[in-house]
Amino acid sequence: YHVQKSLGDENMPYDDGKHVTYVNAAVDDGSAIAKLMEYFKTADPKDMNQGDLSKRVQFLKCEEGGDDIMCEITDRILEEGKKVGKREGKLEQARVTAMNLAKMGFPVEKIAEAVEVKVGLVSNWVGEKNLA
Repeated sequence: YHVQKSLGDENMPYDDGKHVTYVNAAVDDGSAIAKLMEYFKTADPKDMNQGDLSKRVQFLKCEEGGDDIMCEITDRILEEGKKVGKREGKLEQARVTAMNLAKMGFPVEKIAEAVEVKVGLVSNWVGEKNLA
């Protein structure tokens, strides 16, 4: 399925230069796309029906040096995940502290200064508290 992008209620089409396609991997109509989707499900290094892709998977999974590359990639993904987790944790702690300070009667500007986030963000957090 090719994605058609549009803006607003008018459904005005626009092109941002990115092309998005969704593929139903459950469909097996015998097409090349269906075979590729099946390959993605297993990534079996013994299955060589996808040409260069199959050769690369076979190298990464079975040959000397392939596991080093995979470990390096995995380590990079792990490190990025840790960074994201730390940012999210820091922001969540700032939100909790901000809510506690708001309960104590501190003004939004002082709370923002204390937890080192923008005033607008603290206003949103405090506003959500008042809506609950």
